[in-house]
Amino acid sequence: MNDVWDMLNEPFPQEELQWRIEALSKDKRQALVTPYVDASAVLDRLDEVVGTQGWQDSYQVLHTPPPGAGGTYAVKCRLTVMDVSKEDVGEGDSLKAAFADALARAAAKFGVGRYLYQDKQWVDHDPDTGQFNPPRVEVGAPVYRGRPAGVPASAPEAHRASTPPTAEAKPEPQELIDRLIERLKEAGLGRQAAQIVMKYGGYGKQPDETRKLYGELRALLKGQAS
Repeated sequence: MNDVWDMLNEPFPQEELQWRIEALSKDKRQALVTPYVDASAVLDRLDEVVGTQGWQDSYQVLHTPPPGAGGTYAVKCRLTVMDVSKEDVGEGDSLKAAFADALARAAAKFGVGRYLYQDKQWVDHDPDTGQFNPPRVEVGAPVYRGRPAGVPASAPEAHRASTPPTAEAKPEPQELIDRLIERLKEAGLGRQAAQIVMKYGGYGKQPDETRKLYGELRALLKGQAS
């Protein structure tokens, strides 16, 4: 089983990486960009490592914006690899994008492209054309290969990489809110986001309050990017 998780963790070729803008500086001459791989690359990796019969996925649409109003879709993906299941929530401006994001995030919990989420970088950005030069991703040692840092060579095998990464699942609305807050902090709006959260006493005591909190955080992020 160790070989499976090792292979899922293998870095992707540089030419397969794509980049998206997470935030812009006030003068829009600097962009915070993060690398990612598209859904087809994730599917290919799963097929190559465990075969087409070794994994399965299912989806649940959590949020659809009102018709004609624009907004963000939210989708939950449940991914099972070798009888181990993990879930995560994805967002997108279209239903297709939300499905792809959900798959990528669920696969990252098995190590697929997880290192990419930690490689956000500021680069020069042309405010007139929206173009920027993608940086290179410097890949270190795969996360689940060999002995983890801090574990001595004499440590028992149970302390080594024998299981896939785990994470406690939060309710889907809280996952979305946490992700928004993280993006706002990166954009220098952490204080404003905290004030909004405090107003609702956390995630909100009722579902309606949670929806309002999410809407205010989205509006704050959109206002920063405009």
